[in-house]
Amino acid sequence: MSKLRIVAVFAAIFTAIALAGCNAAKKPEVSGPGTSKAAAPTASSAAAKSGKVVAEIGNEKITLDDVNDMMKAVPEQYQAVAQTHKDMLLDSMINQKLLYAEASKLNFDRDPGVQKQLDDIKKEIIIKAYLKKEIEEKVKVTDEDAKKYYDANKDKFKEPEKIKVSHILVDSEAEAKDILAKLKGGADFAALAKEKSKDPSKDKGGEVGLLSKGQTVPEFEQAAFALQPGQLSGVVKTQFGYHIIKVDEKQPEKTMAYNDIKDQLKQMLLSDKQRESFEALLKDLRDKNKVTVYKDVLTPPEPKAEPKAAQPQAGAPAPAQQGQQGK
Repeated sequence: MSKLRIVAVFAAIFTAIALAGCNAAKKPEVSGPGTSKAAAPTASSAAAKSGKVVAEIGNEKITLDDVNDMMKAVPEQYQAVAQTHKDMLLDSMINQKLLYAEASKLNFDRDPGVQKQLDDIKKEIIIKAYLKKEIEEKVKVTDEDAKKYYDANKDKFKEPEKIKVSHILVDSEAEAKDILAKLKGGADFAALAKEKSKDPSKDKGGEVGLLSKGQTVPEFEQAAFALQPGQLSGVVKTQFGYHIIKVDEKQPEKTMAYNDIKDQLKQMLLSDKQRESFEALLKDLRDKNKVTVYKDVLTPPEPKAEPKAAQPQAGAPAPAQQGQQGK
């Protein structure tokens, strides 16, 4: 991986951490507008720092523990890069602290726009912590729940009938009939497919793989599913040309085994229960707090257009006066 690529990756890492509301980078102890020098770290704050020091920025230290904590915040897709290039991760941490300290000196931390963004992030973190406690930690799905749902809904876990299909596709009916005759005479299907077929499957001897109903055009599907393993179709015409179809294997409809889908089923049920719990929580909060929405203020109705009086065309007679009607 090129250095430029690695730099881009670490930029993405810190963006992801920042968006997640990570508080890994604490405010450096630097001189503020109203002080003459940086405050010395207290004994308690120094004691809170642990691990071997890997870098110093003025009076502030970055420890190996700090780096490892930052590693934990790195998104999974970047973990391998971060582990291999800890020196670049440390450089990024140093750069972040330097930039933050300089921006703080210039009072960017007091900027109203920045304060608004910080307030929004604070709300998101608090809401996330609240939902974790009220929903994630309370809503559970057990193996028994999943098995009970599976037993009561087995029709939802059926795998449809499938067939393993090979075919040869050509442009003309005459050529298709000629190929069919050769196959019935004992010619090798895969060899003829590689030689004659215009379908990309010819590279695999015409093999398409497993198909279920609804995956192919109706003419092909009807002919293929009527065959038994080892049988050849006649010439089948579709919008793509003329096919000779061979079924290699048939898999009847079956119900998926519980143990094969247990984990996915539990996750599905958990998502459903969490959503239901979340919706119930919101409804309860709305009921308790008497929420009123003024839709007409939010989206005012369009003003009605005043009807325009019809103007007589040039040369047309003026409409008759009411008193003259019928004369």
